[in-house]
Amino acid sequence: MIIYDYIYIYQSYSTSLCMDFEGRKRFILNRLEKTGTVLTQEITENCHVSEVTARRDLAYIESQGLLSRIYGGAVKSRSADAMFSYDKIALHNRDKKIRISGAAASFIQDNDSIYIDCGTTVYHLSSNIRHFQNLRVITNSLPVVSELIFHAGIRIYLLGGELDNERRAVYGPMSENMIRYYRARKAFIGAGGVSLADGLSTGNEKEASITRMMAQAADTVYLLCDSSKIEKNAFVHYAPLEMIDYLITDQMAPELIKAYEKQNIKVVIPENNNQS
Repeated sequence: MIIYDYIYIYQSYSTSLCMDFEGRKRFILNRLEKTGTVLTQEITENCHVSEVTARRDLAYIESQGLLSRIYGGAVKSRSADAMFSYDKIALHNRDKKIRISGAAASFIQDNDSIYIDCGTTVYHLSSNIRHFQNLRVITNSLPVVSELIFHAGIRIYLLGGELDNERRAVYGPMSENMIRYYRARKAFIGAGGVSLADGLSTGNEKEASITRMMAQAADTVYLLCDSSKIEKNAFVHYAPLEMIDYLITDQMAPELIKAYEKQNIKVVIPENNNQS
């Protein structure tokens, strides 16, 4: 019940927000993480909104458990550390992640069945596929579900299991068993690092297991990965390089593109029109 309440609050509120809300949210969360406190006056002056809008923003962010309102502003919630961790990761290289996910969306067609894992780069894919009229999405990510839940043309298959508050995703044996029941044409996955020598890696064992199983169950695998993770290794190695078919990133040296192409991986770089 708590999960679905959160999804409902998020979706109903977000539909009424102006386009600047995400920027205001980033400002509020950054202030809270740096100082532990944010004042309503700071929001109005820095974000150029009224006090009514600032208080409304604080009320919504409080409903997510990220802060506690006080007179004249808000303080960081005691239970928000895990949530801040996810938001901090999501905000890192956000513009690059949006461009990468936009390029990835061009490979999706109506009547597709797709896996979307819980990565913060892959999450942005959900805002690019809401227009589809007949699409099946299999995911373990609550943010992906909250983004797509009210779009009639998208059928969502949420994996069951144990909820990880920090990752806002579901993991465990039940999730893995459910993946075995589904078959998807395409899998859109993330990674903490990817390298020619060591393949795909991540910082979390649970995440590694789910992502690997999604990739194994799909016909075509798309790795969405910003350039800060290229030729880097994270803590847990979870798949060889040959498991992926496409690498979608924001920039890459020409010689490195050629090296990945030799491994039969198609490299896609948005905006630069540097695709192969």
